[in-house]
Amino acid sequence: MDVDVAIISYNTLAQQVFSERKRWLGDGRFKATNLKEVVKSVVQDITGNPEEPLLEVGNTSVCRT
Repeated sequence: MDVDVAIISYNTLAQQVFSERKRWLGDGRFKATNLKEVVKSVVQDITGNPEEPLLEVGNTSVCRT
């Protein structure tokens, strides 16, 4: 994901997740289900699979910077 796509994705996430607050007191101010759906949507747009792992599993001795 390039920087421009990451910025657009973050703006979408922030708008959709943080614009609606929970109506009752409890654990957190925002709905976790909204966050989950937006993250799945971003992953779907980038990888084509909403269940794709966000971290690559592989050789941990190699620096990934």
